[in-house]
Amino acid sequence: MEGFTALRTIVRRWFPATPFRVGRLPGAGFSGSPVWLVESLEPGGATAKRHVLKGFAGTWSPERAASIHRLMAVARRAGVGAVPANLEVASGDDAGPGTIATDGGGACFELTQWRPGEPVAAPSPRQAAAALETLARIHLALGEVGGNEETPTASPPAWARRVEALRAVIARGWDGPTNGAALPLQAAVAERRRAAAVILREQGGLSYLSRLAAVVPPAVPLQPVLRDVWQAHLLFVGDEVSAVIDWHAAGIDTPAADLARLLGSWEIGAANPAGARRISTLWSDALGAYRAIRPLAAEELSLIDLLHLAGVVGGLHHWFTWVLDEARSFPDPAAVLGRVDFLLKNLDSVLDQTDAGSGGVH
Repeated sequence: MEGFTALRTIVRRWFPATPFRVGRLPGAGFSGSPVWLVESLEPGGATAKRHVLKGFAGTWSPERAASIHRLMAVARRAGVGAVPANLEVASGDDAGPGTIATDGGGACFELTQWRPGEPVAAPSPRQAAAALETLARIHLALGEVGGNEETPTASPPAWARRVEALRAVIARGWDGPTNGAALPLQAAVAERRRAAAVILREQGGLSYLSRLAAVVPPAVPLQPVLRDVWQAHLLFVGDEVSAVIDWHAAGIDTPAADLARLLGSWEIGAANPAGARRISTLWSDALGAYRAIRPLAAEELSLIDLLHLAGVVGGLHHWFTWVLDEARSFPDPAAVLGRVDFLLKNLDSVLDQTDAGSGGVH
């Protein structure tokens, strides 16, 4: 989509007769997808309601985008009010009315209810418990998708993705030359990759990563989950979760993948057990709040730690690849460096857990 006129044309799919104004929202995220604040207006110009306009990735079909909105609707019908509502377009595409609008180039857009709140990097015990209670309710609701058929049990796709990243690090390490470091972001990330390589060597990390990649995880129930639920995608007002945003990555996996992703994205606060290293122990009280709503099998619980261990290494691998090898650009370089620094800070702890079964899987 190019230009403000095209943007307003898309918004008119939802508001053909209602006046509105559009402004850019900060924080487009790492994907770089533009995010816009759309305010419908009362007669006289007063704001009636606020909404968020966001585009899906360029390759998404309307059917795929609509499938994400169906999952959100399932959670909302189950009473999870923190899931924003998606507005129905006033006139449908050829496929009929729905919540997805497309522009002339086939790109898909959504207009979602704006929700107040801010993300929290280091949640209080109450906030952490509220977050996991909300996530448990979402998992319960999404677990019902597909009717009464028995939930399939298999090795989680999240583990396969992490093993692929682990093997890439094992094969290449982080000592290799970069394709270039001409831009400030590339130079800064190259410096951090050199630091990660030193940590890996000093901790005997390649041997550990080889053992970790060889772990065979347990078969666990698979269902629709969010897959990209981390601290930036949960908004709080006080101690309550006000919104769970950005569902575009949702797909079939284990609920343990969501738990590992969220818990592993939080800064460790002073309220956590002293000396604890596994995230399932660090956030045991919050997990208790989750289990009070949706029971966690022992296999799922062990996967949380295992997925986190591999996820830290895999996360660094992806950032090093995107910035240094593929020379991708990002709208907020400072946020990228913050994310890399957070993962780098956790690398020592991960490599310290030298037993490949440290997540509880032997």
